Amino acid sequence: MDQDEALSALMDMFAKKKTAGVCFPDMSTMVLTMKDGGFKRLLQKRMRVFNDGAGLAWAARRRGRPFPANLNGTDLCPRFLAALPKGTSVYLIGGQEGLARRARDTLQGRFGHLDFVGAHHGYLDDREEALVLDELRGIKPRVVLVGMGNPIQVEFIDRHLDDPGLEGTMFLAVGGLLNYWAGDLRRAPAWIRKSRLEWLYIVMQQPAKTRRYLFGIPRFLLGCLRADQRAEHDLPSGRGP
Repeated sequence: MDQDEALSALMDMFAKKKTAGVCFPDMSTMVLTMKDGGFKRLLQKRMRVFNDGAGLAWAARRRGRPFPANLNGTDLCPRFLAALPKGTSVYLIGGQEGLARRARDTLQGRFGHLDFVGAHHGYLDDREEALVLDELRGIKPRVVLVGMGNPIQVEFIDRHLDDPGLEGTMFLAVGGLLNYWAGDLRRAPAWIRKSRLEWLYIVMQQPAKTRRYLFGIPRFLLGCLRADQRAEHDLPSGRGP
């Protein structure tokens, strides 16, 4: 899909009022699937997946099936929010205490036609998760933005996709997007994004992620090359509709 087609797909999911999970996996997320088959199956069978980043684009080109566009959540999620009908209810979960609330305030100023009905930090034990779910069942937001990082955010969404009290909710796994909206991170300049080096700009602002990229990038590339040699790309994936 290109960006417009991806947006249309999201809006179609919203209009059908079916409970759904959406994820924007990048190269580091794909590395997790190499190590965790259970997480891989969640992406394949429980989530609508959109490609994010240069690593996936490189792998797709090697397969002779290049992606028409980079469908990262940083660009697509704001377009989705802007396109939602007036009064759509949105809830945010993720980050340290206070971060989701700051992100909510930013989004409320940017998307005044939406109703941002709540926010909660993302460090949930079983008791807190149960309390958050009680709140969500009471509010019944149409859209929930979950920024906990992978695999935690996808596992959180998976646990609640079949909750009858949340029927019709769209869960979007947005990762570090809440940090941008809260003002803790800056988006890379356009020329860096065009060069597909946004990951390096992120590392400069969040040095703790250095290991993820320095070790994750070679592991992803080698994994793709190994899959080519073993013809593993051609195995049935068990992908859901």
